[in-house]
Amino acid sequence: MVYYVRFLKTPRIQQQKGSVYISALICITTDLGDSFLAEDVDLMVIAGGNSSGAIFQKTTKWNASNRELAITLGPLPSNLAQQSMALTVKVPQLPGYSIPEYPPIPLVVAATSAPFGPQSMPAEKLVQRHIQYSGSELVPIQIWEETGNSIARHIWDAGLAAVTYLHMICEDIKKTAHNKNKGTEPKIPALKRVLSNVNPPLQVVELGAGCGIAGIALATMLPNCSVLLTDLPEVEEIIKRNINVAQLSPMSSVHYRNLDWDDPPDELCSRPIELILVSDCTYNADSLPALVSTLDRLVGTSPEAIILVALKRRHDSETVFFDLMQSAGFTAVQDSVQIPSQHDEMDEIEFYCYSRQTGGK
Repeated sequence: MVYYVRFLKTPRIQQQKGSVYISALICITTDLGDSFLAEDVDLMVIAGGNSSGAIFQKTTKWNASNRELAITLGPLPSNLAQQSMALTVKVPQLPGYSIPEYPPIPLVVAATSAPFGPQSMPAEKLVQRHIQYSGSELVPIQIWEETGNSIARHIWDAGLAAVTYLHMICEDIKKTAHNKNKGTEPKIPALKRVLSNVNPPLQVVELGAGCGIAGIALATMLPNCSVLLTDLPEVEEIIKRNINVAQLSPMSSVHYRNLDWDDPPDELCSRPIELILVSDCTYNADSLPALVSTLDRLVGTSPEAIILVALKRRHDSETVFFDLMQSAGFTAVQDSVQIPSQHDEMDEIEFYCYSRQTGGK
């Protein structure tokens, strides 16, 4: 399982005896916050300004027994108290999961705070994650998430792995077009076929989008791609923030719409949907009938649509999802991606590409 740097107390500027300090309190936990990193790692702490780059930096250590870690930078020059800055906490040069065509997935995902500064107010309770592609000209994806306790507005492991998986397929499509050959035959050929067909624009819908990481990532990788992110109203603000900072591919677009699976609209998109993304939405067994019912309705109006489900097995009750999908007439092709875990172990994210039996695979 991947671990995430989180701010228990977001950074702020403090003055003590005429000197300026930056203080924060962090932890390193899993996506659900239910387990702390039980491994010693070195941390790099960097304070940066909007225009001047790194202002001050230091190294510290997270110990295997830690549950939280206080961070103090300083004393800093007094003029810095008049600047707006952000604080980044990362693990330098820690090996990640690295297959050449994959974006690297690190064991510890770095965090950059929201801006803070000159009035000694703490930073907003948000962090920004940067996903850097390996061997690609694409700019990093920047995704904001809350640094508090709401799991609805966090990045989850399956969403992170979905970005890796979609990137792998998109890179293979580019190589195929450039080399004029078949390229690598993926385990889920329907996904490559759909992502290759972007004329007219590819219509994508993401259910339970959370921060919108998977859908936004796809629109940054793929030109002529129209993505509709959907979730409950509580995530609207964080998703729109991420849409506003996204650097999309040419002719691609991302929009958001509130969607309650218990009360889906008769028509979600004006055009037929070709791809439906679902990442880490199977953990709550009580919501699964409504989720499958919504998928059934969407594919009912877009019979050729395929559904890419990314999930990390968390408990046995998730098997209900597979039973419900089978009962609804869906069939699946399966694949998986490994992600790092502590003590040099690996974890697995499963992918299922569903389609109607009449829609083909």
